Amino acid sequence: MNADLTTTIKAIQQQQDLRGMLGVFRAAIADYGFHSFFIAGVPTGDLDITDTVLLSGGKEEWFAEYVANGYVRHDPVARQCLHTSMPFDWDDAPYDPVTEPEMHQMIQLAATHGLVSGLCVPIHIDGALAGAVSLMGDPKGLKEQQVLELHMLSLYTYGQLRYLHSQPEPGRVISEREAEVLTWVAAGKTASDIAEITGLSPRTINQHCENAQRRLGTSNRVHTVVEALRLGMITV
Repeated sequence: MNADLTTTIKAIQQQQDLRGMLGVFRAAIADYGFHSFFIAGVPTGDLDITDTVLLSGGKEEWFAEYVANGYVRHDPVARQCLHTSMPFDWDDAPYDPVTEPEMHQMIQLAATHGLVSGLCVPIHIDGALAGAVSLMGDPKGLKEQQVLELHMLSLYTYGQLRYLHSQPEPGRVISEREAEVLTWVAAGKTASDIAEITGLSPRTINQHCENAQRRLGTSNRVHTVVEALRLGMITV
């Protein structure tokens, strides 16, 4: 591993917020001729791509349109990620414009935003697709060693982003009592049940739930429990 790559990877691992990650990764890929990027996980269950976007840089108007319209379902590059764990040129993601017109339309729309070529790095964990790092620019002149370096940079960046997204955001904390109440809610207990268990009044239990909901910026009690679980604030 060359010294510059080692230094960049160390810088990636040292970042503690998304702004820092954006700056380091954007500068790193610029050295290889790429101007924009999009990093996301794989939607599972009822989640859509909106819930799995980890970081993007440049071409924000297109990325917003891509996410809002669920273009991932019609993206041959995204589909190709299911079939390989190695970096690939966008041009190597096959589709049939006749039998798959939605994909052809998506490709044409991307072109109107200046996105006609790129390199994609699938992220596979335990043999399954976990996400992808898509780099926008011309990969045609890249040497094999450069593709390897971009692969490593993408893997480390994805890993650090996953770590950062798993951490509670500043100010998004709940009290021990709120965590206790949410744990009982997650176990299926009602406010009356929890009041009897804790010795508090149902009104106080509801107040703790409302406080936690406000702190976490959630929309209802179920959402609050899910978010607290996601952030590791409670366990079941």
